[in-house]
Amino acid sequence: MFTEYERNVLRAVAEAVIPPGKYFDGGGEKDVEKIESYLQEDKQAEIVYKAIIHILDYLTRISKLRGFCSLRIEERRKLLEKWSEGSILKRAICEVLITTLKVSHFSDDGIYSSLGCIWDKSPKSYQIPPYMSNVQNDIDGNEIECDVVVVGSGAGGAVVAKELAEKGFGVIILEEGKYYTRKDFTGKAGESFRKFYREKGLTFAIGNAFIPIPMGKMVGGSTAINTGTSWRTPPWILEKWVKEFNLRELSPEKMEKYFEKVEKTIQVEETKRKVIGKIADVIARGCEALGYNHYPVKRNAPECDGQGVCTFGCPTDAKKSTNISYIPMALKDGALLLEETRFKKLIMKNRRVEGVIAQTSSGKEIQIRAKVVVLSCGGIMTPFHLLQQDGFKNKNIGKNLTIHPATSVLAYCPNDDIRQYNHVPQGYCVDTFMKMGILLLHGGLPIDAGAGAIPFIGEKFSFAMSNIDKIASFGAMIEDDPSGIVFPIGRRPFVFYWIKEREKKLLKLGTEIVIKIFLSAGSHEIWPMIRKCPPIKNWRDYEKFLKMDFPPHDYILSAFHPLGTCRMGICPSKSVVDENHKVWDTENLYIVDGSVVPSSIGVNPQITIMALATRAAEKVAERLKT
Repeated sequence: MFTEYERNVLRAVAEAVIPPGKYFDGGGEKDVEKIESYLQEDKQAEIVYKAIIHILDYLTRISKLRGFCSLRIEERRKLLEKWSEGSILKRAICEVLITTLKVSHFSDDGIYSSLGCIWDKSPKSYQIPPYMSNVQNDIDGNEIECDVVVVGSGAGGAVVAKELAEKGFGVIILEEGKYYTRKDFTGKAGESFRKFYREKGLTFAIGNAFIPIPMGKMVGGSTAINTGTSWRTPPWILEKWVKEFNLRELSPEKMEKYFEKVEKTIQVEETKRKVIGKIADVIARGCEALGYNHYPVKRNAPECDGQGVCTFGCPTDAKKSTNISYIPMALKDGALLLEETRFKKLIMKNRRVEGVIAQTSSGKEIQIRAKVVVLSCGGIMTPFHLLQQDGFKNKNIGKNLTIHPATSVLAYCPNDDIRQYNHVPQGYCVDTFMKMGILLLHGGLPIDAGAGAIPFIGEKFSFAMSNIDKIASFGAMIEDDPSGIVFPIGRRPFVFYWIKEREKKLLKLGTEIVIKIFLSAGSHEIWPMIRKCPPIKNWRDYEKFLKMDFPPHDYILSAFHPLGTCRMGICPSKSVVDENHKVWDTENLYIVDGSVVPSSIGVNPQITIMALATRAAEKVAERLKT
């Protein structure tokens, strides 16, 4: 795949980024071969990756008057560090190049074994359930009819499909991805990103910071690759929707029955301490000293055994994501699921939707005639699809984006056997600052993905990975005001998001609080995920940190909850759907996913979306009966 020139440059990068460590060899030729294997099924990704290699070497020749490979290894490290702290474009290039190398390098059976971790999590055998007979990737002929077609199978679409199928309506579910099952969930990062994530996990927002926004592309959507964290919409958020948006049907009292039904269906309960691991002890020590409220979060995984790969699909089916819960229920009640079938456009006649046109994996176009169409593609893809249709002039489509930007803090705790990679990735929280807009959650990852999330280069990176069993991670997630927009560029969505002053202050404050928790817990060295920020080893360093100010692009951020881009309201001038989820000025078209959520909610939104979807199904059923 790579030319000899490209191989040499990539090998030189790997050598500079990953020195040998306690459990692992240094970067080199083996990493080049792994990257080739990873990219071989995606020509576009291959082209982009090769372009990054050439850009790196070209700019090196301009600044250093010689190629990247000609630099001494320490010069290479300094150059890459400078790039990673440079312009947003240079940082994005560095992030793609270096993160991929780190993940592939630590995707290694020997490293996993050395750290007491199972390499392949998939079950030895798996029996295909009978309901899978209702899963197809094609149909006879080119046209099919139903009562309702649901586009998407995540937190919104799966719930609507199940509720309507249960009521006896003919339901067809369209899903662009495949129906993967536990036999596919090996826990390996590279393989998982390639199969389960849209654009291999390389979707992101650009503005005054570079923010990855990973999204699922499979049956179950992002519910199949999230942490299982299950928060109800905070009551003060629901009250805000009633007061500021006049959405009286979304009051805490009226939403209660929908929350209860969802939680019962997906078996939400408090996470058991044994699967959270020692990170809970560290956080508890710090919080007790400071007087903060802390406890295990609720999750939809009652039989979880803490294998730590929730974000790559649950290998035991313990997590009741929609591919395990709602979709099988819908299929048992007669729904038909068309996997690997891509939505192309709506069939419309005079502002009246009559179905959809879709394309199968073989390239065949099919028409699905329906009395009602439900779009449930998520906060980014739903507005993207609508904006590509003719006739949708609502100025709010794609606007009002919120994403819950999140940052994290790493701490070296040599006296604690933490091993976050052998426990649930998000099981403990601090809620003292929630009403201020800051939710603190721990965040662990498997060894290979964890390597990709550690932003260091060279010896500092090698030290962190050599002591990965003693590294604790705790993060701050922000309840943000609308500050983004989604619009199409060709066949892909472009996401623009701007971190405003309020959000910047909350990110800084959240980081300060986490540092205090770690210092109070006795951590030896603390690394805020902020570029150019020195490590914090004591309270004197903390006092210095308080006086520092960082621009948004210095924060190493992530976001997993795009919301609000087709938000609900009572007036078409300020919203895209009415309080029944119907698109304004369009008959038979409903939107049921995170895009309708009226504002940021400050917590993981899957329960919010599922509760809204349960209510939406009642409204769609009423329409189908008329």
